Amino acid sequence: MRETVLLLHVAAESAGLLLGPLWLLARLRGRRGAATAAGYLAAVAVVAATGCALALTAPGLGWLVGSGVLTAALAGAGALARRRAWPHWPTLQPHLLGGSYVALTTGLLVAQTGSPAAWVLPSLVAQLPIALAKRRLAAAA
Repeated sequence: MRETVLLLHVAAESAGLLLGPLWLLARLRGRRGAATAAGYLAAVAVVAATGCALALTAPGLGWLVGSGVLTAALAGAGALARRRAWPHWPTLQPHLLGGSYVALTTGLLVAQTGSPAAWVLPSLVAQLPIALAKRRLAAAA
């Protein structure tokens, strides 16, 4: 059973890592990218759910449940920020959606390398794209 959940987790993470940039490209080209967005959000939800299940079955990894829940919450809130016209959404959305993507990337790098740098590197690399997205959205709003 654990192997099945792990396989689903890896497949959903791969889908999320592929769909995130595709959704961004669709938005940059002026399209809604609704199907891609729905796919990304579904992939993140599956990653979070399966990650929580895996964390609860491994001793000492229960703290990762919070990470899974936070990742899904970031993605969901990021998708809603613009649609619901939240105050300051052009500033919030890049951080929320970018944060969910950073979490996916961090999870992959930590699982593959185990390096302490994997916990920090995705956040550092993401700062420039998030800042550019904030500038672009603020100019358009």
